[in-house]
Amino acid sequence: MGIKPNLAGRLLSDHDLLIKQTLVAFAYVITGYLGLMLPFAGSHITLVWLPTGIAVAALIRWGWGMSPAIYIAAMLVNLIIGSSFGLAASIAIGNTAGPMLVAWWLMRAGFHPEFDRRRDVGLLVFTACVGMTLSATGGVINLQLAGLLEQEAMAKAWMSWWMGDAVGVLLAAPLLLTLSRDNTGRLVRDLKVLSLWLAIALPLAWLAFSHDVGTTEQSLALTFLSLPMFVWAALSFGITGASLAALLFSFIAAVSTATGNTSSSPMDMHSSLLLLWSYMAAAVLTGLLVTALLAERLHAEMKLRISEEKLRGLYELSPLGIAIVDMQGRFIEFNEAFSKVCGYPTEELQALDFWKITPERYITEDSHQLAIIEDTGFYGPYEKEYIRKDGSHVPVRLNGMLIKESGQAKYIWSIVEDISDRKRLDADLRIAATAFDAQVGIIVTDVDGIIIKVNRNFEENSGFSAEEILGHSPRMFQSGRHGADFYTEMWDRIRRDGVWTGEIWDKRKNGEIFPKWMTITAVKDSHGVTTNYVATQFDISDKKAQENEIKLLAFYDPLTGLPNRRHLFERLQQALSNCSRHHRRGALLFIDLDNFKTLNDTLGHDRGDILLQQAARRLLTCVREGDTVARLGGDEFVVMLEDLSENQEEAGRQAEAVGQKIVSILQNVYLLDGHDHHSSASVGITLFGEQSANMEELLKQADLAMYKAKSSGRNALRFFDPEMQAQVSKRVGLEKDLRNAINDGQFVLHYQAQVDADLIVRGAEVLVRWQHPERGLVYPDHFIHFAEETGLILPLGRFVLETACAQLSKWAHHPDTSALTLAVNVSANQLREKDFVEQVLAILEYHGTDPTKLKLELTESLLMSDAEDTIAKMAVLKAKGIGFALDDFGTGFSSLSYLKRLPLEKLKIDRSFVMDVLTDPNDAAIAKTIIVLAQSMGLGVIAEGVETEGQRAFLAANGCHRYQGYLFGKPVPLEAFERDLRKRVVEDVLSQS
Repeated sequence: MGIKPNLAGRLLSDHDLLIKQTLVAFAYVITGYLGLMLPFAGSHITLVWLPTGIAVAALIRWGWGMSPAIYIAAMLVNLIIGSSFGLAASIAIGNTAGPMLVAWWLMRAGFHPEFDRRRDVGLLVFTACVGMTLSATGGVINLQLAGLLEQEAMAKAWMSWWMGDAVGVLLAAPLLLTLSRDNTGRLVRDLKVLSLWLAIALPLAWLAFSHDVGTTEQSLALTFLSLPMFVWAALSFGITGASLAALLFSFIAAVSTATGNTSSSPMDMHSSLLLLWSYMAAAVLTGLLVTALLAERLHAEMKLRISEEKLRGLYELSPLGIAIVDMQGRFIEFNEAFSKVCGYPTEELQALDFWKITPERYITEDSHQLAIIEDTGFYGPYEKEYIRKDGSHVPVRLNGMLIKESGQAKYIWSIVEDISDRKRLDADLRIAATAFDAQVGIIVTDVDGIIIKVNRNFEENSGFSAEEILGHSPRMFQSGRHGADFYTEMWDRIRRDGVWTGEIWDKRKNGEIFPKWMTITAVKDSHGVTTNYVATQFDISDKKAQENEIKLLAFYDPLTGLPNRRHLFERLQQALSNCSRHHRRGALLFIDLDNFKTLNDTLGHDRGDILLQQAARRLLTCVREGDTVARLGGDEFVVMLEDLSENQEEAGRQAEAVGQKIVSILQNVYLLDGHDHHSSASVGITLFGEQSANMEELLKQADLAMYKAKSSGRNALRFFDPEMQAQVSKRVGLEKDLRNAINDGQFVLHYQAQVDADLIVRGAEVLVRWQHPERGLVYPDHFIHFAEETGLILPLGRFVLETACAQLSKWAHHPDTSALTLAVNVSANQLREKDFVEQVLAILEYHGTDPTKLKLELTESLLMSDAEDTIAKMAVLKAKGIGFALDDFGTGFSSLSYLKRLPLEKLKIDRSFVMDVLTDPNDAAIAKTIIVLAQSMGLGVIAEGVETEGQRAFLAANGCHRYQGYLFGKPVPLEAFERDLRKRVVEDVLSQS
């Protein structure tokens, strides 16, 4: 790009300008003084005047602010060689004006100082030749006027002055214009090449200019043999290297010519100078042209690379598929969009050809298109389908052209457009056209509201024919149900928003008034001007009827026909208002059927539904007409009593009477599909009306009272009172204490021995205890149930499992305990954890525990909840060596079909059967049955709660040979258990000896 010296000059600070002016003046004086040491045609004319090049470079790089420095330096040079002040000042004008003309012309012509174009080389040569006419003319005239130059010598002196200045511009200006850290760095980066170049260049220069080689022809041959050296310098070191090379050879040539040491044959001085100047110009131009050509080539390569990158970018980022195939249809190259169209990964698509992804019905047309492209060089557009990898067909539109490469190789460049959306749009338009006559009533008016088109559905729905409707206003359908304000608001909305949607009542031809849902849309042209109105409408008579039915269903329970929770809350809100207004009281009775889940699990949900329906009917018989019976869900009902006595005690008695009636009637026998079923209910009562209370709070109070009734033994009635709230608070405190206990490590394990028929301890069951800081040792029945409810059983169960596995690892290192097993109870909540298996295996691995020594005890309740998941998890752990026992067997409702699928190791007879096995025939029979069942299934059996020798003997006689109970030891801390174990070992040794 061109440089603006005036702008550059303005940007220079005063300090920077002074420094640059000083440097330019110094360089000008030094090079001028050295140049005048090689005089020609008098002391004022030299062979090469480098200061002109310095001046031109300074003006182009730093602006017109360098002009004073150039003028002063030129005057100083002339004063140094003895010129008078006037002569020096006059000559300096020409020496300054010439470079200024060159610099001005170059900048005006868009000169690039980097010499990256051949044009820049030509500009420099041309402007140097023209501009130096000023300095040469001014200098010669001043010398002649001063009497220092004869008139007949003026022409020769002018020519010498002009050529010396012009060559000086060509030698110095390119070097100084391109002098930079990057360019000089190229010389330093490759010192080997530089050294080699100098090793060849210096001897060659000496031979060409200083050594007498004989004839002039030989000297000239050597002289111009140096030109390849400039090409080498330009290619290796760029413009700076080429300029330095030209300056080096020119300096040696000039010195040789000026001192008369030239190797040429006797040749007159004028011819020598012409030859010298020609050589200098050729040297500079060779280097400049080579670098310019190289820069142009690099620039062209860069443009080509950028163009290729742009083309590649368009190719890769094009939303259209692009594919190049050979004449046999094999894929040569394709972009990602084409791969997506075909539905194949790139690697798989490369192994196919377009015949493989084309349905057979298009083969003939494809062959025809190939013939067309052979004749015309182009094909398409035409439409076909591709077979995607998943077997689906995708419609595409193709255009292509023939590409010929050298060697007559031919390829087809294809543009592939996925037209699935367009096909869908066409289908949608066809559907819309069909829908106009099939789906809903449609009426089209012009901008003035005159009907211009209706569809068949509208005719059938309105009862009017198209002939009766066209040309009229839609006002003919008005029912009279809507006032003028309705229609005004409708049209205001249409004009403002362009659309109106809503319910409207119209009149059919037979006079029937009916509801319909209508959407009126304004149709606008490309300028936003409304041209038509389109109304779509459909009869909602049936929908309105359904809405009314749904509205009724929304407030009632579909199973029992009782009001649902939503309806109850509405009635309760009204009751609260009435109580406040009339100073009366009301009551909420929360009713929960006892053991209803057991009924569902044993007899099925269908019979459970029958029970709920019968219970609902019984509840309705217990209340007055104005009272409310509602079903909240499941087996929960609520009865709301209104208009009770304003006296709280009397109101309580009234509510209690209804509650007792409910308890009594709900415990009567139910007949469920021919089966008699006994049930009962727990009822909680709370009164309202004396103080303000919200509905949720009242329901919560009644619920708390109901749970109090359940905890008292079920089939009971309880009132809500503040003591209930205190119990709730107590539960909250217990949860907090339990969390702290887990975090503070307040839980410990006790160990109860499990012995075999020989009364040898084979293992133990670990039982958790809470070492409370204030209450002392707390047993599980006081906190395990609550831990289950709150989810704290998970960290507690993990603690028990961790501690047991760690203990097994310690026992494994001692002969007396290495064979012992530990049984750990697993909670249902633990087993439901998705990562339960991973937790157990990770704990075993962490402690290095032998899995075969760990026994997990499960209760029968686990079988009733997601048995398949339980079986799957047990199977994984059993495969690792972990054993399973079914705890408290016989107390639950185990399904034998699930039991036989469980990967169990043994059954555990519950202590409730063992306790009375000697006195209760039923318990004895149950114990025997469990033992026989276990043996038939190949399972071991262990009895817990064995406290007497008689119990043990009975169990042994019937085939049970593993025991646990107080007869063999109570649950004790680890130290006591190990102490007792050592004692047993000693006793066994003594007995054997």
